[in-house]
Amino acid sequence: MKNLFTLTLALFLTASASFAQSNKATHSVSVNVSEISVISVSGDVSMTISAATAGQAPDPVTASSSYAVTTNGQDKKITGELDTDMPEGLTLNASMAAPEGADSAGKKALSKSAVDLVSNIDQVRGQGLALTYEAVATVNANPDGYTRTVTYTITNN
Repeated sequence: MKNLFTLTLALFLTASASFAQSNKATHSVSVNVSEISVISVSGDVSMTISAATAGQAPDPVTASSSYAVTTNGQDKKITGELDTDMPEGLTLNASMAAPEGADSAGKKALSKSAVDLVSNIDQVRGQGLALTYEAVATVNANPDGYTRTVTYTITNN
C-alpha cells in the first residue's frame, strides 16, 4: 500500500508540473515588406484639333490630367507608350510633373515604343501630379477620330 501511495503521489506531482502555466507567453512575428511600385491616372482625356491660321499647320491642342505614384523602391522611372502608333500627320505628346526628388523628361512624343517620362524616382509618394497631353497635326492628318490607350509603367532606371 505504501508503494501504491508513493507511486500515486509521484504521478500527481509530475502531472501538475507538466500542466503548470506561466503568466507570460512569447510569440515570434515576422514581417516582410515587398517592393511596391504603383501608379494611377485620373479620368480619360479628349482633344479636338479644329483651328489653324491660314498658311500654317493646324493649331496644336492640350489637355490636362493628373497622376499619383507610390514606390518604396530605389532608382525607378516612369515610361509611357501607346497601344498603336498614331497615324501619319498626327503626334501625341505627353509630359509628367516629377514627384519630389525625381526628374521630368519634359514633353515627349508617344509611340508604340516606351519613352522615359520621369526618372530618378526614389522612395516617394505623390498625388495630384500634373499630366499634360498635346495633340499636334499636320495637313497630312486625315479628318477622323483617333483613340489610343496610353500605358504608364514604373520600372528600374
